[in-house]
Amino acid sequence: MRPSIRHLEIFRLFSRVLNVTETARILRVTQPSVSQALKDLELQLGVSLLIRSKSGLRLTSAAEELLASIDGVLDNMQMLADRASRLRGEQRNQLSISTVLPLTAALVPLAIERVRKDKPGVRITVESYSSREVVQKVQDRSVDLGLTFLPIEVPDLIQHPLMTTEMACLLPPGHHLAAREIVTADDLLEETIITLGLQVRQEFDVRLAFDRPLDDTRFITTNLSTIASDMVRQGMGVAITLPYVLQHLEGSQVVARPFRPLIKRSLVAVFHNHPGLSPIGRLFLKHLRAELRAFADVIADHGLTSRVPS
Repeated sequence: MRPSIRHLEIFRLFSRVLNVTETARILRVTQPSVSQALKDLELQLGVSLLIRSKSGLRLTSAAEELLASIDGVLDNMQMLADRASRLRGEQRNQLSISTVLPLTAALVPLAIERVRKDKPGVRITVESYSSREVVQKVQDRSVDLGLTFLPIEVPDLIQHPLMTTEMACLLPPGHHLAAREIVTADDLLEETIITLGLQVRQEFDVRLAFDRPLDDTRFITTNLSTIASDMVRQGMGVAITLPYVLQHLEGSQVVARPFRPLIKRSLVAVFHNHPGLSPIGRLFLKHLRAELRAFADVIADHGLTSRVPS
């Protein structure tokens, strides 16, 4: 019996999350239907795909070997559907985006507004997630395009560079360090420091700038840069974060200064090689780059460096 495309799609997604509940949630189906699809696929292929144990499910060596072929089949099916659409003269008029939260204050909305002016009939959906979740949404094809920060440990996704900038130190209104052109780790010996959690790469690099990176009680951690900036605004401490959060602080008296040692991060767009990015997606990235170039001028006023590829 030949395997169905639907069963292959379910198995590919499951192989990435290794969790029946999460697979069902993403696909918006029931858990029993996912479990049954996996069992049916094993019967259709005639090989065992899963090792079931008290600790959960994991892939067999046969499943690992078949995954590349399954990816090829599903990618080719998508390419076939796209080519058929072009032959029918249809245009893809929708775009789904997952993005890290700091871009949602202005950059992404302004780019979407430009797209809608160029293409009034386009349908766009935007959802915000953590960096890792953004990549996962693209990888499991829940969205067309993701906006997140490097590094990304998923080699089968296209990574399109958008902007490289440096970490900034946010200071409360009237802070004595606001007169400095730059702020160093040594300047913050007596300060409460607000940063993102250690699961975020730039947070790990920030901690390494200090003498006791793991047990320093001066640190307050949060999972969102917007929370960190609000804490700064309330005078709870200083924050070391990427400057995209400055969009949330427009009109406030929070001061941003370059942080040293220099820590750079790159913003990228991620999407699948097959079928690639749609014309609407490419148009969105064109407008987003324009907004990023304008934003580069804004953060330059704070002494922060950046680079937006042409």
